Amino acid sequence: MIKTLRDIFICHAGEDKDAVVRPMVEAFNQAGISCWYDEAEIQWGDSVTQKVNEGLIASRYVVVVFSTSFAQKNWPQRELNSVLNQEASSGEVKVLPLLVGSEQEKKQILEKFPLLNDKRYLPWDGDLRGIIKALSDRLHSGEGELNANPTPSPGLRIPIPKIAKKFTQRDKDLFLRNAFTIVKGYFQNALQELDHHYQEVEIDFAEVHNFKFISTIYVNGKMSNKCKIWIGGLGSSDSIAYQAGQFNIDSDNSYNDMLSVSNDKQSIGFKPSGMRLGGQINSGDQLLTAEQAAEYLWKGFTESLG
Repeated sequence: MIKTLRDIFICHAGEDKDAVVRPMVEAFNQAGISCWYDEAEIQWGDSVTQKVNEGLIASRYVVVVFSTSFAQKNWPQRELNSVLNQEASSGEVKVLPLLVGSEQEKKQILEKFPLLNDKRYLPWDGDLRGIIKALSDRLHSGEGELNANPTPSPGLRIPIPKIAKKFTQRDKDLFLRNAFTIVKGYFQNALQELDHHYQEVEIDFAEVHNFKFISTIYVNGKMSNKCKIWIGGLGSSDSIAYQAGQFNIDSDNSYNDMLSVSNDKQSIGFKPSGMRLGGQINSGDQLLTAEQAAEYLWKGFTESLG
């Protein structure tokens, strides 16, 4: 079993550090609540992506500081999408929203992030006592029941059965939308990385609408590959479809591969159709996470470049 190294991870936009984050970190530390905070954890020369991933994995909850600055930053929104995807996949609460700003600004934030309407959030008013109380209640809920169990003798290995979880259609819909956002962000960043790495490469990214985008790679001015990725597929709306080569932007009647939302007894994930040629497909019955699905599609899109 992996030990939780932090109680919380703080996800925020840089502009909120002095007014909100630093006072909150100090109050958490005084209350005995351990937190992962980028300024304290990421050292000179560290890989930011690696450190953030480690922090998210090692933290029990993620306090997301929503503000007008947050709404304008891509990086914290990627962190948020990743954690929301974990929530949808596992069915467990991970994101604890904190709204910062005037009533009008809070209204704008709720309009930009409609998923928050399904969550209870706390407003930031500078008084940290209510936040500390709510977080302490969340962290210690169920702790008495766990501590009531007798401590097993050293050396005993007690198998803990996995109790099957039930996932609703809403759970699957939320997972699919969050996952598509992650896939879209992955392709945008991957195209930029490819463009920066090779002088002879030019790229293009076009968002058709919220749930469809087109990526194109040119090598020495000649189109090397072009793909369309969207939510939906033939006979299924619970999927992400992929089509490469020549295609009609508005017609979604054919695809080269499709990742269907599926679930096992513990989590929600994607199951590839297995139609992709020339690339290694997912083996066995293991489901792909949103991040793995993004990498799977990117590898299929770029394998002809090698």
